[in-house]
Amino acid sequence: MRNSKQRHGPGASALAAGVLVVAFLVASGCSSSAPEIGSEEGVTSYPTDERPMSSLELIEDAMRAGALEYSTALLYKVYVMFEPESLPQEYQSDVPSKCGTPVISEVQRNWNMLSPDDRAEIAQYIEPIGIPGDDDTQLDDVTPDRLEDEREKLD
Repeated sequence: MRNSKQRHGPGASALAAGVLVVAFLVASGCSSSAPEIGSEEGVTSYPTDERPMSSLELIEDAMRAGALEYSTALLYKVYVMFEPESLPQEYQSDVPSKCGTPVISEVQRNWNMLSPDDRAEIAQYIEPIGIPGDDDTQLDDVTPDRLEDEREKLD
């Protein structure tokens, strides 16, 4: 009959000790004092659930909140792309904006929604779609029938 007591090798006690250490660390939360982000003087710190926003995001948020009219917001977006120093301080950010193509497309799509003053300012950077010198780009009346008529004129 075999002895019911099993003998363990020398590695068994090291394994058991390792398991205990891991269990202790997990139970204690592996807490060590992590350095605080932005603890250096002059460095901005952000809460962990927030991230800094780009100028375009700041402008979008202000427009959604009603702090900016659409025409002004679009002008500021153009400034972000072409002349960031003209942007009011509250919309300036060190976070880079990824691409200017959506801003240019938005200007061209919504040219007729802009105030005359904002159109004049934006026209220094982006040429609207349409006949040169014509303020009406006719983008607001594009219909399938009109497109078909234009195609027939080209043929």
